[in-house]
Amino acid sequence: MKSPFLTPLILILLAAMSPASAQTASDTDYTCWQCPVCGYTVILTPVEAESIDPYTLCPNCYSAYAGNFIQVYCSGYVPKDDQSDDPYQDNEQPYWQEDEMNSQDLGDNKDSEDRSSNGLAPALNTVSNKEKILMVLPPDQYQEEELNVPRDYFQSMGYQVHLASKGVKTATGMSGERTEVDLDLDEVKLSDYIAVVFVGGEGIYSQELNRDPDYQKIAKSASAQKKIVGAICLGPWILADAGLLKGKKATASETDHIKSKGAIVSDDAVVQDGKIITANGPSASQEFAEAVVAALQASSRTYGNSDGLDKTEANAAASSNAASQAAAWRCTVCGYVYDPAENDGVAFEDLPGTWKCPCGAPKSKFVRV
Repeated sequence: MKSPFLTPLILILLAAMSPASAQTASDTDYTCWQCPVCGYTVILTPVEAESIDPYTLCPNCYSAYAGNFIQVYCSGYVPKDDQSDDPYQDNEQPYWQEDEMNSQDLGDNKDSEDRSSNGLAPALNTVSNKEKILMVLPPDQYQEEELNVPRDYFQSMGYQVHLASKGVKTATGMSGERTEVDLDLDEVKLSDYIAVVFVGGEGIYSQELNRDPDYQKIAKSASAQKKIVGAICLGPWILADAGLLKGKKATASETDHIKSKGAIVSDDAVVQDGKIITANGPSASQEFAEAVVAALQASSRTYGNSDGLDKTEANAAASSNAASQAAAWRCTVCGYVYDPAENDGVAFEDLPGTWKCPCGAPKSKFVRV
């Protein structure tokens, strides 16, 4: 079964195709759309296709935008209400189901069971389309206000929030509060999330989580994937030891450590430098949460289709962006796509063998996309 995150991703996967241009299969209202890079294929109704964000990346190869998907023939599809002559009822799967099953992680999802049995994308009103924020906690001695205030605000603004920690099912706060953890750090799939927020607390210092490679890996990978990365109180120590604050304006509850790692310390309670947002303690929790949401909304306006472009212009931009990524190199560990423009114009092929991805993966872990 597929991981739960696939359901909303599949439903928002394709664009550049209004119902007027989509060719509907003769016996159904469904159309099939295929990624031009990896061949990943999905079935949608014209209404679903019309509602899709053209800037969504393919969930299989992360190399082509939805706006660049092409319509293909829905070979062998039979509507759910007419299974009497189904050529696949003897357990032979249509090609798009084979592609989906072979290219995605398996998981426990009732919706996925329904889809695998009849080849249909689930109805839009059966899933949540909320975007997700990951909050990372110390397993012990996290700061309660720095968890609860931002989490409540994120949820009030319509985001889903998942909690991750290391080695525990229940994390314990500095004042004795106990909260259930959704994921262990090694279970986190960053492609599910639009932002990663590190909660502070004495546990970061007492357990030296800033030196923990698993916490550092989450921070490095999130930054490499251009996600919003936030940290409050002692949380910025993790970012500093991960190398993310060198030359960046930042703050923390204790700033000597981040300064020693190259941060440009600010006296402000909340500091944003690019996609990194830091705050100095629990009293800044609300302002910190608002800054994270504002950054997410600004990012959505920049990369989404809410900046005044009409659909034709948006699709052209998506196609152009997809074309620029088609010849890129992608890290198979964290998903980072190498951009020569961000690296003094040096082509990936010309990088020395000792070069490493921002997440720490060697050059050999990259594939051409």
